[in-house]
Amino acid sequence: MLKQQTDAEISGRIFSSAPNLLAVCLTAVGLIKIYAALQRITTLADNFLILCLIAFLAATFFSYLSLRSSHQKRRVTLETIADILFLSGLVGSTMVAGFIVFSLDG
Repeated sequence: MLKQQTDAEISGRIFSSAPNLLAVCLTAVGLIKIYAALQRITTLADNFLILCLIAFLAATFFSYLSLRSSHQKRRVTLETIADILFLSGLVGSTMVAGFIVFSLDG
């Protein structure tokens, strides 16, 4: 019972955190597009942030499915997928932030 409650907590945390990070990525993409237009430069940072945004969206979707699932095995599988997607989006957005800090300083 405790393991099942912990799984639901993890899925709930991913479900509440991933949309916020999705919004942050979307805002960053907009700001990068504005900066690139004003400076007349091109950058791949916005493209990579779109991939992070998709990872956060998919993590939100799979964590929701995990919360709604009534089968224990399916719930664990969906939660694992949500974890992997969430962490990959987090790592990707951190790498893009490092790229932005070191390459777009002017």
